[in-house]
Amino acid sequence: MRPAILLSVSRNKPDMIFYAVPVSNFCAKVEIVLALKNLSADVRLPPSGYGSTEYKSIVPAGTVPALVDGNLVLSESDSIIEYLEEKYPHPKLLPQTIEDRAKVRMLARLHDLKVEPLIRSLFKHMAPTQRDIEFIEATKTSLSQQLHLLIQLGNFNPFIAGEDITLADCGYAPSLLLAQKMFHESNVNFSLPDRFCIWQEKLNQHDKTGPVLKQYGHAVDNWITQKRTQ
Repeated sequence: MRPAILLSVSRNKPDMIFYAVPVSNFCAKVEIVLALKNLSADVRLPPSGYGSTEYKSIVPAGTVPALVDGNLVLSESDSIIEYLEEKYPHPKLLPQTIEDRAKVRMLARLHDLKVEPLIRSLFKHMAPTQRDIEFIEATKTSLSQQLHLLIQLGNFNPFIAGEDITLADCGYAPSLLLAQKMFHESNVNFSLPDRFCIWQEKLNQHDKTGPVLKQYGHAVDNWITQKRTQ
């Protein structure tokens, strides 16, 4: 069970409760935003598990991630990070111009709609008894195609939308780390394109994103270890 932890503390008492599970890439996406904005949050497991009646009494959708900030209850990672960006605008994770903000949102949306579902489709294949190498190889090909499309659409200088970290980076960082670990577990050779390798290294070295990704990597390793016995 994951203990309640505090992210970088910017006030004496955390005002927000963040419901998350360790292996969720969407939860890690929000945790990256919290860390970049130096916000404190009480991170909790959903009581009785997500989808439970007890948890739904707090978060009606019954899903993770979820944020409780005073009387406000938010589910869905994009809703949460957009809220955090508007309420706590410094440091900014969206660019100055309307056009650049629209592009960042487009890039972030491609993660949720095109890239993440491919990675999620590999979950059941982490159990050796359900592993289909042909399916994993086909998923790898599709994922590589999506990453090369992102290189065309993004800037990668070194971050996806340019010189600064934006909301466009926050979803891809944990999801691609998850993908790498699942392909490795399946003995399927997978390499990120060079621009993504540079981007990933910058995020791993960053004083805010690096610790979140390291913690998330450990959670994924533990999850994969459990799957080996199924």
